[in-house]
Amino acid sequence: MISITESDIAYAEEILLESGKVFDDERRAFIKNFNTIDLQAVPGSGKTTALLAKLLILEKKLPLFGNRGILVISHTNAAVNEIRERIGHHCPKLFSHPNFVGTIQSFVDTFLAIPAYLLKYKQKPVRIDNEIYNETISKFFNYGKTGFSKQEKSNAIYYNKNFNVLHSYRFQYSKNGILLIDKISGKELIVKTPNAKKVKFTPSEILRIEQWLRTTKEDTLRAGTLCFDDAYFLADLLLAEILNYDKLLQKRFQYVFVDEMQDMEVHQMNLIERLFTGHNCDTKLQRLGDINQSIFTSNVNAKLIWNQRQKKLLFKGSHRLSKPIAEIVKSASLTQTEVDGRGTDENGKAIDLKPLLLVFNVADADKVIPTFSGKIKELQKDGLLPLAKQNYHAFGWRKETDQDHKLCLNSYLPALKNKTGTNSLEFTTLEDYLLFFPKEDHSLKTSRSAILNGLVKMLRIENVRDEHSRYFSPNRLLYYIKKLNLHNYELLKSKILKWSIELIEFKSNDVLLDMRIFAPVLFGWLSSEIKYSQKFIDTPSVDKPASKEEEVKNYYDKDGFKVQVGTVHNIKGQTHTASLYLETFWNGKYESERLKDQFFNISINESLQGLTDSAKEKLRQTAKMVYVGFSRPTHLLAFAVEKDRFEKNLKDIDRNKWLIIEI
Repeated sequence: MISITESDIAYAEEILLESGKVFDDERRAFIKNFNTIDLQAVPGSGKTTALLAKLLILEKKLPLFGNRGILVISHTNAAVNEIRERIGHHCPKLFSHPNFVGTIQSFVDTFLAIPAYLLKYKQKPVRIDNEIYNETISKFFNYGKTGFSKQEKSNAIYYNKNFNVLHSYRFQYSKNGILLIDKISGKELIVKTPNAKKVKFTPSEILRIEQWLRTTKEDTLRAGTLCFDDAYFLADLLLAEILNYDKLLQKRFQYVFVDEMQDMEVHQMNLIERLFTGHNCDTKLQRLGDINQSIFTSNVNAKLIWNQRQKKLLFKGSHRLSKPIAEIVKSASLTQTEVDGRGTDENGKAIDLKPLLLVFNVADADKVIPTFSGKIKELQKDGLLPLAKQNYHAFGWRKETDQDHKLCLNSYLPALKNKTGTNSLEFTTLEDYLLFFPKEDHSLKTSRSAILNGLVKMLRIENVRDEHSRYFSPNRLLYYIKKLNLHNYELLKSKILKWSIELIEFKSNDVLLDMRIFAPVLFGWLSSEIKYSQKFIDTPSVDKPASKEEEVKNYYDKDGFKVQVGTVHNIKGQTHTASLYLETFWNGKYESERLKDQFFNISINESLQGLTDSAKEKLRQTAKMVYVGFSRPTHLLAFAVEKDRFEKNLKDIDRNKWLIIEI
């Protein structure tokens, strides 16, 4: 067992904390603990920093006995990159064999899916990528298949046209054979006749549709193009084919740390538990996160995914949240966890700004964000908000709604109205790539990425591949062109730089025209030509703003600073100076209706009493959204509520805790 000394902790503090700061008793207890345990941590509690401290200390003690390794898993590449950036140069051994630091997907791909594919197909898969998979399976689905008649093909196409299963159905391993399921961790796919069809499919026709789907999936797998979910199917195959394969992984990894546990899906959690717990398993598994923030999982009830162990550690103290904000956040906690707000200003003084309740009439919804912005300006003048940290956000749950007169984000900021979605990586036209890439950071990196993604998309449509029959990624394309012809490589780089600058300067039309002219040149370099991708290149964006005045904006710009506007999902994990939660309509109600008890400090367990299962799920999901949103700001929290709902549900709210501003 690893032994942690005071000098070990002092070493980590020196690297990770500001001068004079130390880890408190809660963090020290976790840093010193190397048993299988769960850590439930409130927002802003320094959970990731405490994990990094543990990893820094472990680095000094490597190699472990028997040359066993450390496995660190997080949910996103951004989280993994943060680990590398903060401690990578201190931990060269941690980021090399036999250790592994990566996402859950990269772990499964590396240690299970790729070995399984090699075992089954005697070669490595070409690509594991959802976008490329969707394009590939669409092609295979529409190909004729040996042994199927034209009518059987027509039946399969008609079935999919009505039920739209092509990009969602999956293989699932079972002891009775490989099943077709409707989605990952879903139900068995039962093929049936669409309601629109007057004459029902015969049992034989239904069987042939199922066989068409199965053959399509098999052909796509054999071609080496996998979706991310396929990795978990292959993992199950490997664990069934090679007895004690899990023991090999346990022998490889002495310690396993899973960060942001609440964001794991059911199939991911089940696999981790299967590999690193159970009888005779001496690997120590530690799962870290906040079950109250599980807004990315497809399952509403996160407890079904992360069933926390009875013996667990708690981080109750939040260095992000002030006491007034922490008290309100606690009310939305599904776990009834205490949230101790310890937030201070740059002088070490406790922050005590009252949260704001902005009350408005529906007709004045577009005045809510300006009112919030004005209040920020006022507090800045009074010295109550720091001028150095201008990080202000307004956000809501639902960006759009198909129900008339119901509030959504677009109600508060009408310019925020594109349907394509600024965070999408996949678009249907080249122009969409240039219009709707994420622009929050206003950087060449994001505009360059949009351009390269557009180029590799057109190459995929034409089925242009590299010398290893792999589709091009952006980096792979640049590397391949450089290897073919250095002059062409330098020309491509200069064009990409020019286009990237022009995109930042809002000259997307100029970039689009130039890329259309350049496209045949690029294909010529790759000994190909434009055929099938011409539509993608030439088709105009259907969501393009008609005028400059209609330009899509994700911010409100006034008072000398910007208030960024987005969804709750956009801002999860962020820390803001000031945050405005804009209530929106979801599944029949608004947040101020569903959580009216919680605004009066009544526990969610009490509110759940007597509700139907459906109502309970909606309450829990709403609470998680509010919990995530309310726990972003260090200084100022605001909540916008329409006047009628305020009068009905919140007019008696404790005004010692909230400052009411009527718009």
